[in-house]
Amino acid sequence: MIFSKSEMQEELFKFLSLYGENIARLYGVNDSWTEIEAIQASPIWEAVSEMYDYGVTGIPKGELSPGGHIYDTYAHTEMFLRGMDTPNMKLYLEAHANALPRLAMLAVQSAVARIVLDGGWRHTDYEEGDMNNLSIAEVALLANMDERSVRNAANKKLTDPLKTEQLGKRSLVSVEEARRWLAGRKGYIPTKEGKVERIPEFNMTISEDILEVVKKMAKKEGISFEECFKKILLKTYEGMDK
Repeated sequence: MIFSKSEMQEELFKFLSLYGENIARLYGVNDSWTEIEAIQASPIWEAVSEMYDYGVTGIPKGELSPGGHIYDTYAHTEMFLRGMDTPNMKLYLEAHANALPRLAMLAVQSAVARIVLDGGWRHTDYEEGDMNNLSIAEVALLANMDERSVRNAANKKLTDPLKTEQLGKRSLVSVEEARRWLAGRKGYIPTKEGKVERIPEFNMTISEDILEVVKKMAKKEGISFEECFKKILLKTYEGMDK
């Protein structure tokens, strides 16, 4: 489902404006911050816009780039929008003539899926097993296809099916397999190359066990892998210095 950035932003503005007015009433404060200028200057507006650029069009933006991470405002934005997409919140929004910003949610989900595809990490593993894999729904987003078509493409009877791995009742796709399969899809937009703002990588090799431990620590603390690794190195150095 390809949609324009302006379409997404128009829908997002309506949602944030109405939702902001509701919150202002609950807090008993002035709602001037729900006006268009304030909303367009807000972190959530900027985060969703950048996640659209990366997720939908494949244009890297800072940490939203190959090997990057979903963290800070991007992570808060993803969790906030996921929280909106629940039965009770839907009832609340409907009662106030508001609606979920579906296009913004798709843009955010696409950014999360792409960053995993590009060798980075998501912030939250909402369903166990997704951290280093892609769901069928995420592959469908990247391929610009509906989820049913992607599930059909995973039929083992096909000559060259999309290979999936079963985890409980869920079918997951490895990053390597997703890259292979997506390369042959007309609707897939590859991540564009270019100058990327990233924290310099450590010129060293570590074991898979240590890698997994650091990833889990970074996820728990809500920080990037590099930041977490630096903290570990600093603590080790300080301990040696005593």
